[in-house]
Amino acid sequence: MIHYNRLAIFGGTFSPVHNGHIKAMEAYANKVHPDVLYIIPTSIPPHKIRTDSATDRQRINMLRLIADELDVPCEVFVSDMEILRGGKSYTADTLLALQKLSNRVYMYCGTDMLLSLDTWYNPSIIMKIATVAYMQRESDLRLNESVEAKAKDLVERFNARLIKIPEVPFEVSSSEIREKIKRGESISHLVPKAVEEYIYREGLYV
Repeated sequence: MIHYNRLAIFGGTFSPVHNGHIKAMEAYANKVHPDVLYIIPTSIPPHKIRTDSATDRQRINMLRLIADELDVPCEVFVSDMEILRGGKSYTADTLLALQKLSNRVYMYCGTDMLLSLDTWYNPSIIMKIATVAYMQRESDLRLNESVEAKAKDLVERFNARLIKIPEVPFEVSSSEIREKIKRGESISHLVPKAVEEYIYREGLYV
């Protein structure tokens, strides 16, 4: 069994994967310098209802199209572990499965997720196993204050290990891209060319 010194996790629905995901993955990996970046598409997201039409295999295929193109200092692995596990994809379960592969495990989240992290399934397990790296997604200074307060709270309550990624994200959502496709609008500035071509070839989101 391969054992890594540092393993970084980046999860999401990825329907489709877009330039915002890619920028965040690159900033994250270049901040924590893992040996491997695990990109993990969810099976059933616990915090939202999926309304897209892409199959699990199509989401994985889109991720594999971008995996080798990422500007990161590590190996990249697209994992179907949550899809194979089925049911709701709880981060705590994924971390418990992956901790045996690495001395240190990192988990990425946006600030919207950080603000609700203590309400997730088994938050104590999440923060015991993983160092949480978060990127500021919003420009609202009032939200910045809320994020800093939440970070302090997580450290005090869970002894959380947190890393702030200083880069400014490229803000776009998968739902926004799906709506543009339905309206016949261009998405070429929002997704990599290979992903755009795959979406149209497969007839996704129309």
